[in-house]
Amino acid sequence: MNDAAWAVEAHDLWKVYEDGKQRRLEVLKGISLQVKRSESLAIVGPSGAGKTTLLNLLAGVDEPSGGEVRIGGRLLNHAREREQAILRNQTIGMVFQFYHLLSDLTALENVMLPGRIYRSHEGRQLHDRAMGLLADVGLESRVSHFPSQLSGGEMQRVAIARALVNDPEIILCDEPTGNLDSETGHEISQYLKKLYEIDKKTLIIVTHDDNIAGIASRLLRLEDGAWKTG
Repeated sequence: MNDAAWAVEAHDLWKVYEDGKQRRLEVLKGISLQVKRSESLAIVGPSGAGKTTLLNLLAGVDEPSGGEVRIGGRLLNHAREREQAILRNQTIGMVFQFYHLLSDLTALENVMLPGRIYRSHEGRQLHDRAMGLLADVGLESRVSHFPSQLSGGEMQRVAIARALVNDPEIILCDEPTGNLDSETGHEISQYLKKLYEIDKKTLIIVTHDDNIAGIASRLLRLEDGAWKTG
């Protein structure tokens, strides 16, 4: 299979932290991974296994201590900062566990923000796309509300809409149902399932939730910074 067939590749990724007392903490230990375009992958494992660290490296929001990440065959880490930022903004949508919404922006403004940063859409087009995404996640009546006026489930829906506003090929989700009740979590998981089944997005989910892990077409278990086999 040639490089173009892979949406995400990681080769021999290491993440190591050292303190001033020469103590060494190996969070990831030579992780390699290949994810096909339009595939859905769930990464599960106990707390402290390195799941979020791995997702941050795949998103380019953190740099590995060793190894490389490629997105659609293009090297992500070690690229120049602006090139890396553009690739991240246009190709990857990130859904964070704790939403990371800006408190002084409305739901609509939060969703529009990634499009404004790199002008992926013009003004009216961006506004209309953000409105459409908020309607898709059932928040058409909440577009003018600030994060403090939204429930946890509503904030997660805004975060998903924001991740989609630039129409990225790849969606990375860090515990997307971790702070939600079971009913809202089920609704979020079904929406994410639609993204790869119907919209043909590449979906990588880090989760403790067996229900959301079950929507993925493939599952990998991470323990103590390495893949667990068998």
